This record gives sequence, structure tokens and C-alpha cells, in this order.
Amino acid sequence: MTDLELKQWMAVTENSRYQWTEDEVTRLNGRGALYYFGGESGVYMRIQPGGTLSVGTYEGAFPHIGEAIFTQKAAQECGSFNQALQRTMELGGQRFLQDMFSAKPSQELFEVQKFPDMGMSMM
Repeated sequence: MTDLELKQWMAVTENSRYQWTEDEVTRLNGRGALYYFGGESGVYMRIQPGGTLSVGTYEGAFPHIGEAIFTQKAAQECGSFNQALQRTMELGGQRFLQDMFSAKPSQELFEVQKFPDMGMSMM
């Protein structure tokens, strides 16, 4: 991990102190969904692809959530991923929904690489 990558991961982790954050790596790897709140130590809600929702605490998320140790406090079989997601929204309430659908300050820290215009257009 480069110094820049370390700083970027630390910014994402720091941002989770103030709002619910989705771990995009979990989703992109096809491993369900992971939502967490609290910085280096806090609470989480995780949905397995088959529809199991688990909630609990985590600690040691440095420099990112992938390094954390999770302690499951409760689990519920919801039948499907979509039903578990609905239950997650109910548990998280208005704050969770607001955080999920608002701009993510930590993501705005990263500059998007702009590619040069290749001079092509579609007709």
C-alpha cells in the first residue's frame, strides 16, 4: 500500500465516524453488503448474499474496515437479500437512509483521473 492509498483509506475510515458508510469492496466482490458507523471502532450491519442479516460491533478498522475484528450480536434470516436490505433500512432508520443517499465527503477527497479527449464522436 502506498502512502497515498493509506491516506485515502484513513479518510474513508475517519468519515465513518460521522455517517453510515457502505464498504464497496464487499459489494463489488459479490459478498453481500456491509454498512458501518463509528470510525476505527463502531457498529455494523452486514447482509449475506443469501439473505442473512447480522448486526454487531467492530474494532481495529485501521487503515480500513477490512482490518477490523467483528463481534456479531444478533442475526436474522430474512429469506432474500432484498428482504434483508429492507430490514437493514428499518433498523438504521432515517439517519441510515439519509447517509446512504447523500454525498459522501470521503469520496470527494479523491481526484478522478481525467482521460484526454480522443477526438472521437458517435454519429
